[in-house]
Amino acid sequence: MFSLSLYTGTTMDIIPILIFLKYINGFIFMEIHEIIEKSTEAMKKEPAFLKLHGKIMAAGDTHGDVIVSKAIIKKFFEDGYDALIFLGDYIDRAPSDVGSSIPNINYLLEMKAKHRSKIFLLKGNHEANYAIPCFPHEFEYEVKQCCPSLYEAYIKAFMEMPLMALVNNVYLAHGGFPRKGVQIEKNDVDAIEEITWSDVAISPVYRGAGFKFDEKMLSQFLNKIKAKAFIRGHDYTMNGIIAYKKCLTIFSSRKYENEGNGGILIAKIDGHIKSIEDIKIERWKDGKWIEYEPLYLE
Repeated sequence: MFSLSLYTGTTMDIIPILIFLKYINGFIFMEIHEIIEKSTEAMKKEPAFLKLHGKIMAAGDTHGDVIVSKAIIKKFFEDGYDALIFLGDYIDRAPSDVGSSIPNINYLLEMKAKHRSKIFLLKGNHEANYAIPCFPHEFEYEVKQCCPSLYEAYIKAFMEMPLMALVNNVYLAHGGFPRKGVQIEKNDVDAIEEITWSDVAISPVYRGAGFKFDEKMLSQFLNKIKAKAFIRGHDYTMNGIIAYKKCLTIFSSRKYENEGNGGILIAKIDGHIKSIEDIKIERWKDGKWIEYEPLYLE
């Protein structure tokens, strides 16, 4: 365990250490390691492409918002759904009142370890920085310098996260879909880029990674896997917006509540759907979940 009494580095070097010690959320290092290891073992047994049936709830990017993550999981158990799928991006960009994404990722990994067959954590582009290191992330700064072994444990967990899911006949992933087919490995870099970095063509966002998919490309992919709709996160400018009558983008973080069409959102899939209109969307506002009307764009 790290001891400040043994530290001999510079003031700047100690900043990430102090940040980490502040936000480990009451866990000691060994407990965090145990949570990470248990959740990693659970995810090792999951394929890159999950296939689930039943009443399924989906949550968008939480980006460090442990308060919303707890509200979503509470809602999930209260409503009696069969499974809950988070769409990635659990780390970085935490709301100011939380201060760090460390509590959020610790909480979600703990929930995964406790509820292996009910809670699923898909990989987002922020969890894929080990494979596509586009730029340094806050999470890396907060953890890596303080405790390299713990950072490596987190990366091992990220590596085992599935990339996508087929829920009844609805496709779920962080950003996009693989163009060469769904028979992929979890750490196929090309697949990771396409699935976690891509965006709808009508989005104003340009990233320099992934690809922009239009209605024709999306329809062809959905037809191949016999899906009627796509639920994703990744792009806060599209939050609460349905593109091409097939692609819903949701975010589940207070930091992005006012982006896109607005809202801290979840999606509920109660079985096979005929169209995306059969997917129920709810918004968390003032501590309550209420019905939500998305914006449709072509």
